This record gives sequence, C-alpha cells and structure tokens, in this order.
Amino acid sequence: MQGVTPLNIGWKSLVWSFIALLLLLSIPTPLNALTLFLLMTPFVILFTTLRPAVFAGHAAVIAAAAYLLSGAYGPLALTLMIFFLVPSIVMGFLYKKRRKAWSIVLAGFLVILAQLLLELVLFSLQFRIDLSAELAALIQNSLTQFETSGMMPAGWAANTASDLGDAIVTMLPLLLLLSSFLFAIITHGLTRAAMSRAGVQLPALPQAKTWRLPRSLVWYYLIGLVISYAVPADGGGFWTVVSANLVPLLRFAFTVQAIGFFFFLADARKWSKVVPVLIAVPIVLFPPFYLIGLLDVAFPLRRYFVK
Repeated sequence: MQGVTPLNIGWKSLVWSFIALLLLLSIPTPLNALTLFLLMTPFVILFTTLRPAVFAGHAAVIAAAAYLLSGAYGPLALTLMIFFLVPSIVMGFLYKKRRKAWSIVLAGFLVILAQLLLELVLFSLQFRIDLSAELAALIQNSLTQFETSGMMPAGWAANTASDLGDAIVTMLPLLLLLSSFLFAIITHGLTRAAMSRAGVQLPALPQAKTWRLPRSLVWYYLIGLVISYAVPADGGGFWTVVSANLVPLLRFAFTVQAIGFFFFLADARKWSKVVPVLIAVPIVLFPPFYLIGLLDVAFPLRRYFVK
C-alpha cells in the first residue's frame, strides 16, 4: 500500500463526513438495507487518511448532527454509528499498517461477528424474550393483510409466520456469518475503489482466477448432507442446527469457487474480462450452479483447460 499519510482537515474529508451523515439520516427510509452495507466505507476512509485526533473530531460532529437531525430515530442512528465505527477503525488501522487485504477483511469480519453475537446475548438477557416468538409475531403482522384480503385461507398467516420464525432462529448462525462477511468484503471493495480514485493504492484481494478452497470442505459438505438426511428438519436439536447452517454455508462457498473457476477459464482461453462477470450473475441467481464449484474443489478440473 502506498500513499496513505495523515491529512489535515480538507474538503475531501468534509465530503466523506457529509456522506457518512447522509447515510445515517437515510436509516429510517426504505433505503436502510442498502445504507447499512455502505455505512462503514466513509468511516474507514476517514480513519485511514486522518490523524486519530482529527478523525475523533469528525466522528463527534457526525454523531451529534445525526442524533439531532434524525428526530425520533436519533438514538437508533447513534447506536448504529457506534456499532459500525468499531470495525471501521480496526480496518482503517490495518490499512495504515499496510496489512494484506485478506487479513483486513478477516479482521473486519471477526469484529462485526463478535459485536453481533454480543448484541444478541445482551438483548436476550436484558429483555428475556423468545426470539422465535417475537419474529413470528412480527412476520404475522406483515402477512395478515393477505388473509384479510381473502387471498389466503384463515390461519395461514399464523402458521407461516411460526414456521418462518423457527427457520430464521435455526439458521441464525448462517445469517450472522454471511452478513458479517458481506459487510467486511463490500466495505473493502468500496474503500479500495474510492481510495484508488484519489490516487491511493490499498492492498487488493487475490485475483478471482486464483481462488481455491481446500479439498477437505467437500468431505465436510458430504457429512453435512448425511446429517441433514439423518435428523428431522423440524427438530430443534444441536444436529438440526448444524445441518441447517453447514450445508447452505458450504454451498455459498462452492458458489464463490464456481465464480473463480470461470475467471480462471476466461484467463486460460483469453476471453474478454466481461465474460466471467456476466457468467457470475446466473451462478449467483441459480443455486444448483454451486455444483461447478464443488467439482472444481473435488477434482483437478483446471488442468484440463491449461495447454
């Protein structure tokens, strides 16, 4: 990494502070799902390019402005800012230390995951609630309109909400892992792109064509499949939770491997760089394509495409 040096307060830092404020103010809007995945980027850039004391001043002003301008949503905006500020500082610190990209993404992932787990534990202990029941009630409120309009039979909303609530709780480990990973990887990608436009080169992840998963994951996947067929899907035991999370998680990993395989194939056959990007879209949208990645991990497919 080259060119990351402490900066004084300038117009670029003010622009990124303003972007961070806008993202916090958009939390009460329907754009909040997108906002959350963008929120870390301005804070990472600010911490990477500013001295710690100057960054603290920017963060304090952003927090105060977000709290005052968000009205009734002020506490929520402030809470989310504090939550994402911690991994942003960790990633920004590692950028300053010139660490490798994977170590930075991994650190961000672990910090976010630890915070999510801590928040979940504290929330459960403080309010002593049944998460499955609360989710079912929330989902039922959204689905009741289909019953009242006559589109669905009576009792459909309650039954569907209960099943969805149980499924979400069962797959909560998977959801936490994937969301933490996406927060970290998206932040790295956006931060690197923004800093590159400013003339600062941050470390890049390995090229997609070099992505290779360990072959042992194939055995873990097979074990997960056996467990999924051996235990009841509607159970609440340990092995049910393991199978409900392990199999989808490994399928996601094999999907990423499949994307890497086509980047390798495009490079080996001298295809346009656009081709593997276009191929990645149906791979992500059509789940069975994960089998390509599984086969790429299990067998030496790539050697057959190299002259």
